[in-house]
Amino acid sequence: MKIKPDNKNDKSNRILVIYDILRRGCIVKKKELSEKFRVNIRTIQRDLEEIRIYLSDNYDNEELIYDYEKRGYKIENQNLEMISSVEIFAFIKILIESRAFCKEEMEGLLISIISIIGKQEQKVIKNLVKNEIFHFQPLSHKKPILKIMWDIGQCILRKEIIEIKFKKMDGEEKKRVVYPLAIVFSEFYFYLVAQIEAYEDKEPAFFRLDRIDSFKMLNRKFIEKKRFEDGELKKRVLFMYGGEPIHLKFIYRGQAIEAILDRFPTAKIQNQSKDTYLIEANVYGKGCLIWLLSQGDSIELISPEELRKEIKNKIENMKNIYEE
Repeated sequence: MKIKPDNKNDKSNRILVIYDILRRGCIVKKKELSEKFRVNIRTIQRDLEEIRIYLSDNYDNEELIYDYEKRGYKIENQNLEMISSVEIFAFIKILIESRAFCKEEMEGLLISIISIIGKQEQKVIKNLVKNEIFHFQPLSHKKPILKIMWDIGQCILRKEIIEIKFKKMDGEEKKRVVYPLAIVFSEFYFYLVAQIEAYEDKEPAFFRLDRIDSFKMLNRKFIEKKRFEDGELKKRVLFMYGGEPIHLKFIYRGQAIEAILDRFPTAKIQNQSKDTYLIEANVYGKGCLIWLLSQGDSIELISPEELRKEIKNKIENMKNIYEE
């Protein structure tokens, strides 16, 4: 890390600057620091000793050591390494591409994330994403969701039963008493995964957070009959359509087999002949229909038979529309 000249030489500022440099994983050298702050080397040595004592008192596995190879001081065995500029850049790219937040929340998140790194790195990243931020188009609902996401997240941790007031796709207002299980993200939206009270024997339902107008705690807690695994659920649910477990068997004809396996994390190739694959996968609900139909003639569903018939009917209806 390049050390810039600085006229501020008071002790508190000096120690904070040195500590910040060390926290970024950089090496500090007494001579360079003494020239920067216009103090003698013994003063810098005392500053480093104060930092060493601070680390010893507050961090179990960190210490200030002298690196003989690089001829400078560094913090060794850092529990949490400072995030790098390239990692910040990756986070920002994903955040912008997700379009999950309204403009005001997106701007706040970008400011908070980018402030972690130094000013020079900030300038570089701002220039790299300047055009994307200028053309950023939020989702049509334009609703802030961070607060309700956090508040419901606390109810999930405490296993609080809540009543949610939400709008369905057609705009109809509804209320449900639910057991909140998880918050997940998929295809632009955040969803509350929740068990509807009185339907504990059914699979969890999905409620888009931006469609939840309000919720209230009912001062009751729920007990999970079995541990809910949101990571496992995400492997089996497409487009956040809930439903019963379905075992798919289909033929894929094409060369992009990686894309198929990425779409279905539970998929297994049962047979392969050149560019033709027999694949089996486990999913929840009929959200898979959207994807299967989008693949045209490269996918042929073999089973279950009921779902195969449904696809045939949809294809026939599409054919009739275009013939008209």
